[in-house]
Amino acid sequence: GLVFLFLSPCPAAITGQTIAQNHSTASDYRRQGIYFYERQLYEQALNQFEKALRLKPDYPEALNDLALTYGAMGRHKEAIEFLKKAIDYRPVFPEAHSNLGSEYYQIRDLNSAIASLREAIRLKPDYALAFNNLGAALSESGAPLEAISAYEQAIRLRPSWAEAHRNLALASWPARDYDRVFKHLRKAIALKANYYEAYNNLGVAHYRSGRYEEAAASFMQAMRINSEYEDAIYNLGVLKLARKERAEAMVQYQRLKALNPELAGMLYQGLYKGMVLDLRNK
Repeated sequence: GLVFLFLSPCPAAITGQTIAQNHSTASDYRRQGIYFYERQLYEQALNQFEKALRLKPDYPEALNDLALTYGAMGRHKEAIEFLKKAIDYRPVFPEAHSNLGSEYYQIRDLNSAIASLREAIRLKPDYALAFNNLGAALSESGAPLEAISAYEQAIRLRPSWAEAHRNLALASWPARDYDRVFKHLRKAIALKANYYEAYNNLGVAHYRSGRYEEAAASFMQAMRINSEYEDAIYNLGVLKLARKERAEAMVQYQRLKALNPELAGMLYQGLYKGMVLDLRNK
């Protein structure tokens, strides 16, 4: 799909509440788990969260954090089970509902993802992240107008969120609403100057609009920011091929060979076998 889920899987903040002594100790383990999680030391983080839960099994924040750690390790079904437990102990926990929606999205259970994200928003109406992720799930489920509405809400709540602007632009693509596409891609780049993915998308938009010089400039800017960004290299090669600039297309083919032989092979089909190629707009 064109829309990427923008995940921000940060463990919920420590509450700082002073209650039972065993919870205070569990909080210490949880704090250490967050330390490891933030450094992507996931096995160590799991160990600390599990220690916290042995002391206090009904600790919803630690269950949420344990789930997020499993999710970061690609173990999404386990993440879902622990998020459900966190919600059982604390039904009014919008962060856990949002995280559950994100984990359902990862396994492409879109109906469950949408339901969980809507519940997160019901509990916390100003939850920009949940609106953004709802937009991604709705877009992938074939509801582009609802997706656009969700992204617009995310931007209303967080106007300076570059990723949400890009997501809104990409969600507007199927309807060929190029005014909205250009507006929000440019806004994303204004907010995040090194946003090479948005520059690539902007290049595709220029290409579709027949502005080939602007398209090439956008692809090259993406490559200046990230010299190994395969999509922009491929797209520049496709553009050069379409413009009958075979020597320039060959330069991009040679660059791609070392980075992504599969993409290089596709460009080769265009160079030597006349295959009509499309741009990559992820």
